[in-house]
Amino acid sequence: MLTFKDLKIKVNGRELFELKDLSLGHGLVALVGRNGAGKSTFLRSIMGLHQDYSGAILLNDTNTKSFSRVELAKEIAIVYSKASIFGNHSGRDVLILGRLPYQNAFARIKKEDHEKVNAVIELFGLADFVDQEFTSLSDGEKQLIMIGRALVQETKIILLDEPGAFLDVVNRYRMNEILQKIAKESDRLILYSTHDIESLQENADKVLLIDNNRIELLADKLTFKRDIFKIFGLKRESDEI
Repeated sequence: MLTFKDLKIKVNGRELFELKDLSLGHGLVALVGRNGAGKSTFLRSIMGLHQDYSGAILLNDTNTKSFSRVELAKEIAIVYSKASIFGNHSGRDVLILGRLPYQNAFARIKKEDHEKVNAVIELFGLADFVDQEFTSLSDGEKQLIMIGRALVQETKIILLDEPGAFLDVVNRYRMNEILQKIAKESDRLILYSTHDIESLQENADKVLLIDNNRIELLADKLTFKRDIFKIFGLKRESDEI
């Protein structure tokens, strides 16, 4: 689904990291790295919003740079850690925006669009606040709606930049459950950046770790935390982590 070939990502001429050859299929994949390692830039590069890199990012064997913005929006959705500002629009209006890539020049909303929005409202439990003005919502409520918008977009790949950053423990747990279910049952690739290494074994199928100017794939769920602690040179109180 998503393949990287001799990828070297740069910012202001400085190389952040390299990724030789890697392919990702469906599943829930965590992206881990220290602050400034390049997690957000990596996600933006996949989405075509950052193009200062050499090598290639392939989507179903086609270079992502050959896709138009609309074509790519039908394949990949992205949610940033800080929710965008949407004026006086309601949360429901924001969810409807996920259907824009499929609308005609007149942006007419179809019955099917409303049905998909309603399904996400039920899935995430948004009914209590989805019709309120988006800017009046809490950061956690905004984030749930932004993640919901990505699901409404119905792409095979979803990129999430620190999706649990503003969620309380209950909503973060529920979000993880939903993402796991979606990745498994709909054959989607969900790639999310996180600093929460404590929950990787329970949540992620694989981990992409950015360290020492390179990305390494960790595929053994039973050793995620141990491997990350070892690579980062962190001391553990015991081997039971």
